[in-house]
Amino acid sequence: MHAWNKKFFVSKIALACAVAVTAPAAMSADISGTVYDTFYSDSIQSGYIGYHGYVDNDGANNSYTGGDIYSSINNAVVNGVISTHYLGFDSNASNVLNITNTTVNGMITSRCVGSTDSTCGSTARNEYDQSPLQLTIDNSTINDTYENFGYDVVGADNKTTHQQYPTSALGVAVTLEQESNIVIQNNSHVAGIALTQGYGWADTTVNNGNTYDTNITVNDSVLTSGSYSELNSNSFYGQSDKPSDYGSRTDGATNPGDDVALSVAATAQDNSMKTNAVFNNSTIKGDVTFASTFDNNYYKGGHDSNGDGNLDTNGWDDTDELNLTLDNGSKWVGAATSNVDKDYTLYDRSANSIWPDSLYSNTTNLLIGDSVYQSGLFNVALNNGSEWDTTKVSNIDNLTLNNQSQLNVVDSTLLADNISLTNQSSLKIAAHGGVATDALNLNSGSKATLAEETASLYANTITVGNGSQLNLGAGEVDTHNMVLTDDGTFNVGSREYVLNSDMNNARDKTAADYVYDRGTIGMNSDGHLAVNGVTNGNYQVRIDNATGAGRVADYQNKELIRTYGGNASFTHANTADLGAYKYQAEQVGDTVVLAKQGITSTANAALSLPSSNAATWHMEQDTLSNRMDSSRHTQGDDKGGVWVNYFGGQQNGDNGVVDYDQDVNGIMVGLDKVTEGGGDRQWLVGMAASFAKSSLSMDNADADTDSQSARVYSSLDFKNGVFFDTSLSYSHFSNSTDSTMSDGQQVSGDNSTDAWGFGLKAGYDWKFAPQAYLTPYASITGVFIGDDDYSMSNNMRVSDQAYDSMRYELGTNIGYTFDLGADQAISPYATLAYVYEDANNDADINGDRIDNGIDGSAVRVGLGGQFDMSKNFTVYAGANYLGGSDVDQPWAANVGMKYRW
Repeated sequence: MHAWNKKFFVSKIALACAVAVTAPAAMSADISGTVYDTFYSDSIQSGYIGYHGYVDNDGANNSYTGGDIYSSINNAVVNGVISTHYLGFDSNASNVLNITNTTVNGMITSRCVGSTDSTCGSTARNEYDQSPLQLTIDNSTINDTYENFGYDVVGADNKTTHQQYPTSALGVAVTLEQESNIVIQNNSHVAGIALTQGYGWADTTVNNGNTYDTNITVNDSVLTSGSYSELNSNSFYGQSDKPSDYGSRTDGATNPGDDVALSVAATAQDNSMKTNAVFNNSTIKGDVTFASTFDNNYYKGGHDSNGDGNLDTNGWDDTDELNLTLDNGSKWVGAATSNVDKDYTLYDRSANSIWPDSLYSNTTNLLIGDSVYQSGLFNVALNNGSEWDTTKVSNIDNLTLNNQSQLNVVDSTLLADNISLTNQSSLKIAAHGGVATDALNLNSGSKATLAEETASLYANTITVGNGSQLNLGAGEVDTHNMVLTDDGTFNVGSREYVLNSDMNNARDKTAADYVYDRGTIGMNSDGHLAVNGVTNGNYQVRIDNATGAGRVADYQNKELIRTYGGNASFTHANTADLGAYKYQAEQVGDTVVLAKQGITSTANAALSLPSSNAATWHMEQDTLSNRMDSSRHTQGDDKGGVWVNYFGGQQNGDNGVVDYDQDVNGIMVGLDKVTEGGGDRQWLVGMAASFAKSSLSMDNADADTDSQSARVYSSLDFKNGVFFDTSLSYSHFSNSTDSTMSDGQQVSGDNSTDAWGFGLKAGYDWKFAPQAYLTPYASITGVFIGDDDYSMSNNMRVSDQAYDSMRYELGTNIGYTFDLGADQAISPYATLAYVYEDANNDADINGDRIDNGIDGSAVRVGLGGQFDMSKNFTVYAGANYLGGSDVDQPWAANVGMKYRW
């Protein structure tokens, strides 16, 4: 207990008040609905001050002064000090005070007010026989703002002087030295609670087991600090400080007592003081202090009870307690301090705590342990989304956080014997924040984070379990034993961190009854962890970052973890996108390194575009070839005309590096004309335009291409059945990609390229029967797609992506024309061909060359036909399958019509 509060150690029996007050024996008055002043000026009274603020419910003067006001106060304004000194004076009287819908500009105290009161401070009052005070503050404010009582005194010389009776030092809003059950509820505001162990039950030949119990329940209300200082002695622009102000005063002065919201002082009475304070959906703004001393009959260091010269007992002591609980979203801003006695020379006592400064031998001055017996314990619990923002310097015994509760340590320090977080609770240590504990336990999805370089965490043992995380951040973690269990995670981030401790699982895998256990180490690809102690157990290594930047040399075999002894085994927890490739953690001896896997979804999308654009171009070229084939098998002479074709298909490309599924849909329109080239041949010349949309799907990525092409073509047909087809083309491709990286990051990119192409086809149209034909042919087609350098949104750089595709085809068509008369005919056909595509290409991503060519051998099988509806109109359709080593085209189709001149 700080010196400012030592006045609370005295019992009421020894209390002497500063003013002389005489209160008449009168019936208690109901002051509800009134404005009531507890102090008044009276020339008859000694000192000219009168007081009538005692609460009681009887008016009889049974050897003591009765109450002044009734103990149920509703809808009132009270200025001054309310005293419960005479309330429940004996075991037969009610000890209940209810304050409802009321403002008290001042305080409530259990002390007597006035030393000349005939019963104040007398032994006639048997305080420990009273029932505890039942104090309820409902929708009310007790603000501790009554700093002094001012009055005028007329002297013998008829001169008037103004006098002040100070009240600020009497205490805070609720100052009690009696057992109490305090309920503060319904949007009430209280400026400070000070509780002192005012009496006890004496030990006799045995230890008296009675306890001094105080319970505080705060619901939907606010507890702030009060003030022991006179606040009207300084101001800013006429505004004085308020008792609820936290921190230094306007004049810069500081009094630690002025920042205390709740103080609990257990004295050297022969009994323990047990205090439980529960805050539900409420706020504390101010410090909480706890002070405890050993009981009167306790002998620190031991006592010789039988006079044989040997210490054999510690005597009697009952442990004091302050248990502070914040529940249901309550919030606390302030410090917690504990000032207790300790003893480690124990004879007939057992240790009940540990001591941060440790214990040392009186003879050798060497460390002997940390177990002690403390006179009192101060425990704090945060439950169900509650929050504590620490200030200044805090020290407590045990701290627990449950069910998404929060502890924030900024510009302050916290010392606790044990800290435990459960059910997604969080500890955040930020700028100039420090936490020290013997054991930190993170459980069931909880998290501890060091957010700034000046943040520090020390614990002899840190246990991270059951999906919880310890995030190193920019701060400093110091421990002797790091325990990662049940997939608890130690996140290193991008730090190059040396852990000067052992690291292990909670369960020893060398034990006969071992149940599998595993921890997780999370880190970025540029991080590194060195464990200087012994590392035992099982761990999975998770790579948390993803980027499109960087070459293979930047990542492949980069060391992530190095250990120096132990039986630890490491496996990968995930695959991370780094540059153009995916990587996993892989153990190599006492190290863990990055091991390259396949390309990333982003790289796959970028690398697939050139080959998919080539596939679209070849599909367009097949459509044009079908048009020229159709001209040779039309009923009557085809003199050219206008035509339109839908074309579409699906292709699956996989060369072992790139892998995608492609859907193509497009339309081609053309105009051509047949001219005679002499008696034995004729020319078909024309031009065509096409518009296509290609969609690629792949793992975690997709891509789209819009293309436009223009072609000129010709077909030279000889009367003997020999023909030559040629074409030239120009195409423009507009590409876009979208992908998802391993860390969930969305990536996009777009580019455009131009292409030139050609087609050559030669064959023989053999009419082996009047209505049948067999057409062997050979063709060469090629497309040359230009280069376009661009960057993806994840900083992946794609360049030198020109793509050449040459397709060689050798096949035959067989068909038959059924003449229906009236210029109508149906001509079905079948196609069988061998196809070889030469597309030996690669592209540059981040300076690394990667194969993206889709080439190899394939077989084409097709069916189709045309229907000459009249002399001028023909419709035709065809479908084929193309399958081979790198290319699988499950289907391709075209449907068209032509109008002949």
